Amino acid sequence: MVDIFGKKKLEERIEELEAERTRLEGEKEELLRTLEKREERIRKLSAAIQEANLALKAAEQRASARASPASSEAARGESPEEQKPRAGRLGLRDMDSLLERLQAVRSPQEDLLTACYPGASPEGGHLPERLAKAAVAINSQRGGIILHCPQLFSLLLIPPFPIKESHSHEGADFSLDPIREMMEEPVLVVSAHAGDTFLGVCLSRDKFEAEELVQSSVMGKHSKGGWSQKRFERLREEDVKAHVDLVTEKLEAMLGRYRPLLHYAVLSGEESLVRQIASSIDLPLVERKLSRIDSKETILLLDQVYGFVCYRMDI
Repeated sequence: MVDIFGKKKLEERIEELEAERTRLEGEKEELLRTLEKREERIRKLSAAIQEANLALKAAEQRASARASPASSEAARGESPEEQKPRAGRLGLRDMDSLLERLQAVRSPQEDLLTACYPGASPEGGHLPERLAKAAVAINSQRGGIILHCPQLFSLLLIPPFPIKESHSHEGADFSLDPIREMMEEPVLVVSAHAGDTFLGVCLSRDKFEAEELVQSSVMGKHSKGGWSQKRFERLREEDVKAHVDLVTEKLEAMLGRYRPLLHYAVLSGEESLVRQIASSIDLPLVERKLSRIDSKETILLLDQVYGFVCYRMDI
């Protein structure tokens, strides 16, 4: 019988295509198996690398702990500045939370240490050697407050105002009243900038009892040289002097009312203005770096004025 429609050829072609499909599917499955093996190998290698890194880090830490502090510092060539623990700034809410947690800490061995020291470094030998060295490296001119729980943690708090005298307490709990009292110091705040200077009186951490933004016109900085610049600078100096005079006048009125209640004056801002204004303030001075804040954001300034700097020490 003659195959008029070419059916046999079509069937043969279909068989060829099916065979080709079977072959391609086999190759696809083989490639997928190869890819899965490769991905599995990559996962195993990544895990092995991670484990090796962790083991290396742990070994380095053990080696560092066994070395003496002096030889370790010499080998690394680190300066005291490089040995400083890392710092974090704590605002009022952060401090409240920290004090609440510290208040709950108890030790049946009565070995919780609270140590306050004035000046850049502690004296008297009442601190563990490594704590004392860390305090010296930090070099705070306002002194510091050390809270030490053996085998658990050590904190060094840099207070917003200077520590007046050394004292230490070792017992079943931390002595936290000095910290709370410092957060309630009545102070004068001066944030001095050419053209606008903020003056404020805080009788506690809660609010400014009195505040004023002293504003006056002060020319900006001149970028050109020559006679024009000299004339400009002279005019600007006159503007700055007029601004300082106005600030001094407002300060006298504010201090006339609140001076007996205040313990410190916190000064911040442009150094030349701070020096000129400081001479008219009859209070112990504390120089700080505060943000330049307008009269609508003064509540944020309280967070900086009464905030602490916290160092977590690895002892």
